[in-house]
Amino acid sequence: MRASKWLACIGIIIMLLAGGAAQSEDFPHKRGVELRGSYSLYMNDSDPNAFVQSFAGTAAQSSFTETSGALGGGISFLMKSAPYFSWHVGLNVMGQDSATAEGLGMNGQDVSARVFINTVELFLTANYYWLIAPRFNLQFGAGPAFYMSSLDREVTGTYLGQSGSSMSFFGAHGRSFGFLGDVGAEFFLTPAISLRAGGGYRFAPVSRFKYFREISTTEGRSNEGLIAYWPSADPNNPTYNTFEADFSGPFAMVGLRVYFEPAADWNPYDE
Repeated sequence: MRASKWLACIGIIIMLLAGGAAQSEDFPHKRGVELRGSYSLYMNDSDPNAFVQSFAGTAAQSSFTETSGALGGGISFLMKSAPYFSWHVGLNVMGQDSATAEGLGMNGQDVSARVFINTVELFLTANYYWLIAPRFNLQFGAGPAFYMSSLDREVTGTYLGQSGSSMSFFGAHGRSFGFLGDVGAEFFLTPAISLRAGGGYRFAPVSRFKYFREISTTEGRSNEGLIAYWPSADPNNPTYNTFEADFSGPFAMVGLRVYFEPAADWNPYDE
């Protein structure tokens, strides 16, 4: 399944590279930078939600919220390398989202479970520009991305026979490759400044998180690397299914672009 998505992504890039012959005019700008804000939906982020929801089911549940998406922002650098075609390289900070549950345990004490997730996306996309008017164009982009994610899981009380402290960890990190594609429209406010709005879809599952816990040994204290996994109802026979997060889903964005070429090179609008 993942291989077929990578092939589809490569195919889109090839089509973008070949698409310039359909236009009679070329996009004039050579280099620029974009600042943007965005909102991303997480369509299949099951582990954080299922963990918290199952925890709430062991208590007299008073509240439950699940991860669904987050506000974010980013920056990109734009470089034209062929007619109607440019490379965009940049990053998106996708913000923090959380799943939480709070309630009363068997002994009447407050219990809670919280999972906080966030990620940074580094990407390189190939982009095809379709000029509709001198100050307005459509853009189609796709390319690979690399995700650097972090995860905190904090539990108070007792969960499946285990103490909350044994189920909690902080600063777990995960890494993964994925890809994204987007469609956008750009409108020039001046020859050097434009607004862009658009949206797209990213494929960004993170299948493993690792964290470090300090332990005591005969030689002193040291850090032990551990893989985040699902808890087991039987502490004498623990399971080792890795704890996952999935940032895949659609996103919307709006950005401001500034182009750097001298006016003589990129201003075709003056009479």
